Amino acid sequence: MEGDLDFTFDGKRNTLIRSNLTSVDPHIGLEAQIKDAFFIRAGLTNFQKALKDGDTTNQKRVWIYQPSLGAGFKVSNIVIDYAFSNLANQSNPLYTHIFSLKILFGTKSEY
Repeated sequence: MEGDLDFTFDGKRNTLIRSNLTSVDPHIGLEAQIKDAFFIRAGLTNFQKALKDGDTTNQKRVWIYQPSLGAGFKVSNIVIDYAFSNLANQSNPLYTHIFSLKILFGTKSEY
């Protein structure tokens, strides 16, 4: 399990923690691995307050967030990762698929 915080100092942003001095955007995630070869991941990020269902008359705001799921596998020095994520709009979700390829250089003991 991992948690990270992004701090920004350029004014008040629409983040979980905000002030005139700094804004803080948390990220939390979980990864399980099998024999350092197969990985399963899940996480949450991009916590924001938004108008409920785009309702501009009542101005009711709710917390939204960006969930993601992923998997990856490693064979020798090659790692292939996949992530499936929602673009932070739970009422009308837009999904994205992210693939990445990583080639590890160095001796086998280094990776």
